[in-house]
Amino acid sequence: MTADIIARVRLYETGRGGRQGPTPPDRFGCVFEIDGEYFDCRLLLEGVGSLAPGQTATVPIKFLHPDLLVGRLSDSVVFHLWEGKPIAEGEIKQIVTLQA
Repeated sequence: MTADIIARVRLYETGRGGRQGPTPPDRFGCVFEIDGEYFDCRLLLEGVGSLAPGQTATVPIKFLHPDLLVGRLSDSVVFHLWEGKPIAEGEIKQIVTLQA
């Protein structure tokens, strides 16, 4: 599976509202929030491994409907990841496949 973007992601610590435990080691599905809008995504963790609460990592992200984000994302844009509540924040480092 090819990533749409590469982003630096920081999971919130459990005590600050983050997840109770680490993500799965290969792929993690959650909601990507930007400017008050929400999109389904998958963090592709095969080369990264599990992310624990409080951890920061650079990860490839794939959108379920990338066409909805064409022209809306750019390098350095800040976003949040949701799992019923905000669990992480991130910054886009590279746009891989989304083209305007």
